[in-house]
Amino acid sequence: MEDYFIVLQYGQWLILITSILALYQVSSVNHNTRLKGYLVTALSRFSGAIIFLFVDLFAFVIANLIQTFIALRGYFKNKSAEKIISKSTQDIEKF
Repeated sequence: MEDYFIVLQYGQWLILITSILALYQVSSVNHNTRLKGYLVTALSRFSGAIIFLFVDLFAFVIANLIQTFIALRGYFKNKSAEKIISKSTQDIEKF
């Protein structure tokens, strides 16, 4: 039972550090760093949902799952936008 509380105690700090790292990466002007930030955001939000599930805070679980979805959606939208931009840049360079 004490192992359970150790996971909660230190897990929340790990999630906090991961969330701060994700915010730093998402705010980057470098496209690849921003994409990594979306993945780190999804990881931290999903792990937050798992921790909150153990504590029975279902509102936070739902909020974390929604944020996970938003982060992954942002990642895939930006990933596809990168392909479109690089293709149009290649078309311009042909001229």
